[in-house]
Amino acid sequence: MRLPAAVVLALAVSAAVAEADTTTPTAVAQLMVLEPGDASYKLFHGAVWLDVDKAATNYRWGGLQCKGRELSDTSIQLLFAAFRAEYQVAVEYVVTEYKGKQFRCVTGFTISKS
Repeated sequence: MRLPAAVVLALAVSAAVAEADTTTPTAVAQLMVLEPGDASYKLFHGAVWLDVDKAATNYRWGGLQCKGRELSDTSIQLLFAAFRAEYQVAVEYVVTEYKGKQFRCVTGFTISKS
């Protein structure tokens, strides 16, 4: 049985889409939001550091490093509220590459009370 070309193309495209990973739930250690006037804004629009891996890793959104991975204003407010209330956050992310360096880009998150 031969598959139509459109089906083969759809399967190839879906296989190329990155699957998101999820961190373990932990507190937010730091939250950074950049504005258009910042020198780094073209590279990324914000980042969150989690207690579990704050020394080595941050999770970014927007800009050239995380193209197409924007967070809405509401999502940023929710992250700040979780940070302020010391709630647990599990970040969903994909790994992207920009100029030979890998970045973890936020695709979603879950907030829970410990």
